[in-house]
Amino acid sequence: MTIHTEMPAVFKEFATSDKRFLVAYGGRGSGKSWAIAKILIIQAYSKKTRILCAREIQRSVSDSVIQLLSDTIDRLGLSSFFEIQKTQILGKNGSRFIFEGLRSNINKIKSMEGIDRVWVEEAEAVTKSSWDTLIPTIRTPGSQIMVSFNPMRQHDDTYQRFVISPHPDSIVVKANWSANPWFPIELNKERLYLQKIDPALYEHIWEGECMTAHKGAYYADSMRQAKAEGRITNVPWEQSIPVQTWFDLGVADSTSIWFTQSVNNGKEIRFIDYEEHSGEGLAFYVKLLRDKPYVYDEHWAPHDIRVRELGTGRSRLELAADLGLHFNVVKNIGIMDGIQAARSLFNRCWFDEQNCKLGLDCLATYHKEYDEINRVYKAKPVHDFSSHGADAFRYFAVGWNEPQSTMPYVIGSI
Repeated sequence: MTIHTEMPAVFKEFATSDKRFLVAYGGRGSGKSWAIAKILIIQAYSKKTRILCAREIQRSVSDSVIQLLSDTIDRLGLSSFFEIQKTQILGKNGSRFIFEGLRSNINKIKSMEGIDRVWVEEAEAVTKSSWDTLIPTIRTPGSQIMVSFNPMRQHDDTYQRFVISPHPDSIVVKANWSANPWFPIELNKERLYLQKIDPALYEHIWEGECMTAHKGAYYADSMRQAKAEGRITNVPWEQSIPVQTWFDLGVADSTSIWFTQSVNNGKEIRFIDYEEHSGEGLAFYVKLLRDKPYVYDEHWAPHDIRVRELGTGRSRLELAADLGLHFNVVKNIGIMDGIQAARSLFNRCWFDEQNCKLGLDCLATYHKEYDEINRVYKAKPVHDFSSHGADAFRYFAVGWNEPQSTMPYVIGSI
């Protein structure tokens, strides 16, 4: 039986390489996902191969690449060889494709034996913790880890790990639309139009560059002004002034925290620190706060912290209080009203360039959703890596003028 193995030339080395890490990154339309899917299907057809297809968050198998693999099997004429089930794909020779989310199933993955190949798709979202657990788990002789992604932030662990400082036993390929000889005419029209109306967003989506502020970014003008006025710099922590924290508490997503100090009766708001983590419970953040040298007088969280969980019947507001972390609750207003409140306070904000690097990336790139069909920006933000830091900043703006509590504070307390 003849199997058609055509793919963009830039990916052909992946099919024969014995390197430990095979990394494909870049913009839309390169064919990287199709190429990796074809390589893995052919390998699984040729010999018994156990393949884990993973991503950071997978709420159901429909979030995975199972449909892409199924379509590839059909195009290669291998439907009679593979059995496509709801949660796995089986080959007649014992090959098996498994689909898992890293964040929710990392302990299950740690116990897996005999994995020959891993394909991590949309790897820009994978955290350092997930990588640090996954990589040593894949230890079958000759096993390989294939990684595909469109970069988001230059500081993201995936970009640093595989692009900036790749393992010596790696092949790293950057591929964009121009590498794909079958790039569709329809997509090229969309590419050229976005290049015309928003060059910065175009560079990210189509040329595989890390995100920067672009036309649809909500705080682009505010960030430019802050830089021009020298308000993104080395901002000292004043030990005599208490610190406020502003949380965006994630459940399946990341949790972000801004740390502020009010100077000159609020005329100057100093952002001295920023934290962002995922997959951690409230106890982790209590310890994080206690381990910092700050003296706190206010902790603020969004309104949904009051929602009672089905399992316990208690809210995260109550659970946090049990741990000694007492939150004030930001009132619930519309997202666009909150963004406007943030814009109105921006000229009073000073940011520590080093400690707040990740948070500043969020503010610079937080942007409107782009409607590619109608070629317009929608009046709502995209939910991506920038959302958490930007949401925490929005809660700061809404909560800043709220009546402050009179909770006493002491050094080392939260």
